[in-house]
Amino acid sequence: MRLPPLLLGLLLISGCSEFFEKSVADICEEHPQMCLNLNPDGWCRAEKSNIIKNKYQNFLIPDEDYKYKLLLNYEAYKACISKAAQIEHIKLKEKKTARVKALLATERELIALTRDTRDSDNPNLLFYHWSRFGSESHLEKFLSYRDIGLLETPDLQIALASYYVKFDQEKAITSLYHALELYQEGDEINPDIFKSLTNIFIKLEDYESAYKWGYIAREFDADNLDLPQIETLVIQSNGNVNAIKKTAKYYIKHIQSRDFVAPRVKLNL
Repeated sequence: MRLPPLLLGLLLISGCSEFFEKSVADICEEHPQMCLNLNPDGWCRAEKSNIIKNKYQNFLIPDEDYKYKLLLNYEAYKACISKAAQIEHIKLKEKKTARVKALLATERELIALTRDTRDSDNPNLLFYHWSRFGSESHLEKFLSYRDIGLLETPDLQIALASYYVKFDQEKAITSLYHALELYQEGDEINPDIFKSLTNIFIKLEDYESAYKWGYIAREFDADNLDLPQIETLVIQSNGNVNAIKKTAKYYIKHIQSRDFVAPRVKLNL
């Protein structure tokens, strides 16, 4: 199909259109500095791709959260390449050497990024320094943003819930519910929300709520949840499994359509 000249011009100008999205190979060819110090073989392909695309996206549209995303991507890459570096390649030992070099380079990148972001006021980076290093000063600043409404994104509400879950289950649940309310059309929903809600309600011995959120979690492809075991607990406590499923399906519909309204949270502690 031949595109109209105006549409073709807009697509070419955008540069980021899904029709013309650059491959990792293209990025590395045009911007080799974005691909330095990563293992050259096939190991950790997805993790490498995330780092490279992260750098390229920031090159196109600078983003304040770039370094936070890069920290997470490097952490994931380090976890992968650490395992790969332990694997002995029988015929080509230089492949293992390249992985070890990539691991050492990644550790240096993480140290440099950590130092570089230590004094940042970005809420994601504040949370990172508290969650990774237990920095109370970073936590204090992060929580001050909560009080003035600057944590109104799904990811930041999930981060806030991870703080509350240690001592206030009700606030943790409220934050996770609110995260679901904040998703917009086109946003990718983090399935960890459903896993966290399921686990919180299991700890609270509210097995009906745990089953509801576990059922929803399965719909969003969350892993490591034993839904049949939770269903057994519901049945043992005389819960109505079919009624719970009906409510769960109602929630799924509204979560998918991005018009979820959080139910009232009232725990019987």
